[in-house]
Amino acid sequence: MTTWGRDKRRDSVDERIEDAVFALMETTDIPKIGVGAVVRACGISRSTFYRHFDSVDAVVKGFETDLLANMHDINSYALKARFGQSELDPTPTMIRRMELLAERRDKIVALNGPHGDPQFVHKATILMHDHFRDRLADVPGSADYRDFYLAFALAGHNNVIQYWLEERPDVAPEKVAAVLNRLFYAPFFLDGGHVRANPASPFGD
Repeated sequence: MTTWGRDKRRDSVDERIEDAVFALMETTDIPKIGVGAVVRACGISRSTFYRHFDSVDAVVKGFETDLLANMHDINSYALKARFGQSELDPTPTMIRRMELLAERRDKIVALNGPHGDPQFVHKATILMHDHFRDRLADVPGSADYRDFYLAFALAGHNNVIQYWLEERPDVAPEKVAAVLNRLFYAPFFLDGGHVRANPASPFGD
C-alpha cells in the first residue's frame, strides 16, 4: 500500500499510555483524568509516565499533533499533482487521508466526544481549509465566492467524516473518499451531468 506522512515508530509504553488516556476520555473530561488513573490502567509507575510525558494533556496534544502532521504531509503531496478532471475519482491521497482516519478512529471519536478536546475539530478544519484553498487557487472566478463555497463544503466534509467514523465505520475508506471527492469537486467539473471539456468556474463575477 502506498503511504504518505510520517511512519513514526513509537515506544510501546507511549502507546500503552496513549491508549489508557483515550480509554479514560470516554467517560472523563481531559482535565479530570489523573496520572494515577493512567498508570493504574497501564500497570506502570508514575516515574515511568513522566519519563515519557509531562502531563495527561501532553498525551492528547501529542496524538493531535501527530495526526495533523500526517494529514499535512498527505496534503503537501496532493498539491504536487496537477488539478484536473481526474479529481472526480478518488485520488490516492484522498484515500490515504480516509485510511489514516480509519486507523485512528476510536481516538478521533473520543476527541470529538463530550469529554474530548473541543479545539481539535477547529484545528483540523483550519488545516483542511488551507489545503483546499490552495488546491483550488488556480480555478478561475471570484475568490470571494470560492471562500464561501469552501466554508459550505468543509461543513459538509466534517459532518460526513463524523457520521462515517461514529455511525458507519463499516464503509471502506475508498468509498468515503469517492463520496467526498465527488461532493467537493463536482461543482467545478460537472455541467448537466457531463464533465466539462474546459471547466469554467461556477463562481464567476
